Amino acid sequence: MKRLPQKLQWAVVGFSLVVVVGICIELLKSDSKASNAESVAEEIKWHQDLETAHKAAMKSNKPVFIVFDASWCTYCRKLEKDTLSDPRMARYLNQAFEPVHLDFDKDREIADTLKVKSIPCTVVLSAEADLLARQVGYSKVPRYHAMLEKARKLQAVIRHIEYSK
Repeated sequence: MKRLPQKLQWAVVGFSLVVVVGICIELLKSDSKASNAESVAEEIKWHQDLETAHKAAMKSNKPVFIVFDASWCTYCRKLEKDTLSDPRMARYLNQAFEPVHLDFDKDREIADTLKVKSIPCTVVLSAEADLLARQVGYSKVPRYHAMLEKARKLQAVIRHIEYSK
């Protein structure tokens, strides 16, 4: 069998390398676009106010998830950036809760009623307004998720007790 001339061999190797690198770049671009689309698709669907969240909770039998924050609060931004923007957390909140985002300064009457003294503050209420959980401060996803799961389990216990009467 006859070999190709050395210059032609190097040309074939170089061309193959360029093709492989190009394919890899295109695959990385498509993975990046897919992950960006997933994260955009997994944003929390916030209710605009507590009243609409409560009405939705009454229909869905889901707890109301309330986050109090303010534009001037550094740890509020950190909670949003690190915890609430996680696609898995957003998916979980959308499936299991009726989320509402309230401004500590603008919604002061509600904050006072729920005894919110500092922010960020997360409050979870049943549809019947039973306090299921309260967490003050920043928390990473695993701890935040555990708190929310305890709230959901507490709601199930309360419901069981109410229906067994």
